[in-house]
Amino acid sequence: MTGLIRFSPLTPRALVAPAFGDFDRALDSFATQLFGDATAQDAGLRADVSETDASYIVRFDVPGVAKENIAVTVEEKLVKVEVNFATVLNEGERTVRTERLNGAASRSFRFPVSLDSDAAVATHEHGVLTLTLPKKASAAQKRLTIN
Repeated sequence: MTGLIRFSPLTPRALVAPAFGDFDRALDSFATQLFGDATAQDAGLRADVSETDASYIVRFDVPGVAKENIAVTVEEKLVKVEVNFATVLNEGERTVRTERLNGAASRSFRFPVSLDSDAAVATHEHGVLTLTLPKKASAAQKRLTIN
């Protein structure tokens, strides 16, 4: 018996896959090309990306991480965020169970337009890292006069 697929009624994709499977795959592919691999969310860096006319705003959940343990790089159309999660034990403590993230994680996004790295701003407040990434002003179109 080949070609059997296990059905799980508890997964949202199982509910819409028969009707919207091709559309769903196309949308995932487009989002991956535009903003990077969604599987990076499993590494602990979940993000929301929003856009205004002048900039992109990216918000990352980084609970319990000091700003010294976060590195952000902005280069042309690419933004990379690296975070070091560390579990701290006080003297005399020992780990019984660990569910919090430990180690390093990174996430990259490629945007459709160039970003102004000089005007980019990163803030870290209440466990949320917010990147404000202004769009670089495109060069004005110039009509050349033929001599």
